[in-house]
Amino acid sequence: MNHYLKRSPNSRLVTAEEEFLYFGGTSYLGLQSDSEFQDLLIQNIRILGTNWGASRKSNIRLCVFEEFEDYLAQKAGAESCLCVSSGYMAGQMLKRHFSEQDYQMFCAPHTHPAIIHEKSRLFQNYEDLSSSLVDHLNSTNEQKVVLFLDTIDFSGINFPHFESLQKLPLENVILVADDSHGFGLIGEDGYGSYSMLRELNAKELIVCGSLGKALATPSGAILGRKSRIEQLNEMEFFAGGSPPSPAALKTLMEAEALIKVKKARLLHNIEIFIENCTQDFELVKIAGHPVFGYDNEKLTDYLLDRKIITTNFRYPAPSSPLVSKIVLNAQHSTDDILELTAAINSYFKSI
Repeated sequence: MNHYLKRSPNSRLVTAEEEFLYFGGTSYLGLQSDSEFQDLLIQNIRILGTNWGASRKSNIRLCVFEEFEDYLAQKAGAESCLCVSSGYMAGQMLKRHFSEQDYQMFCAPHTHPAIIHEKSRLFQNYEDLSSSLVDHLNSTNEQKVVLFLDTIDFSGINFPHFESLQKLPLENVILVADDSHGFGLIGEDGYGSYSMLRELNAKELIVCGSLGKALATPSGAILGRKSRIEQLNEMEFFAGGSPPSPAALKTLMEAEALIKVKKARLLHNIEIFIENCTQDFELVKIAGHPVFGYDNEKLTDYLLDRKIITTNFRYPAPSSPLVSKIVLNAQHSTDDILELTAAINSYFKSI
């Protein structure tokens, strides 16, 4: 069932007819509806405008783009960074870059469509991926291999331990990791998985993704070696695309203290949910992450009858399996969480 809104939801969702408690979406830190974050963004819009429609290669350039790239690279622990209009754009750039250089492109299980090229080999499990990867590396002296994956794939296979990934011959593989659901949440400062993945000692590490989820910033980012980022910076694909909102980038840099507060609040909400939810509820959960997957359409309907909405739709195609998730955010109060767990517990007592 689709619900059409006149305003963006936070912990609650208001339709033309009703108000619901809302546990969906990707605004994990609740920044998109936070008044302090919004006020900061409005101030920066007055300085930098609502948008910058010119190419980054134009003879007139705003300083904030390079300032932001230096900031994000330093926070994430990477040599260099490139920001683009969206996480999808970042994935498109990387797919094109490696396909044009005749790399063999492999995709781990549950890889997001944004980083799957038509020439990529997509695997349903790590056993088949490992076998094919080893066979390919043994069959050629030209080790031009790149592996794409999602850090947070909502199956629990990758983050936080990356056990299956560690068993691969990564010393001969360029690793491209989409960290869209990690930016803002993973790491001490919440700037993603780059430092963690670097410990795997891949031939080369590139981390990309959207900043528009937990960090509420309409931008994509690519983190990696300086030499690789320089190559991407010279692509016509990059020159031809408009950059992210400069005001949004400046706001993110200035909201560091607020983000830490929000992250602490979110972790508190996760603890409350886990402590109060019945053990009868079979969840797919990832340590420290606010998304809880489940497979129970009757529970979704039961919650909806009690004015509680969760994520529930087919993705990425209409024919795809139903995706059902409970998503917590930093805007939820303790009472919100307890209302949710009481409803879940009531459902399992009734069956």
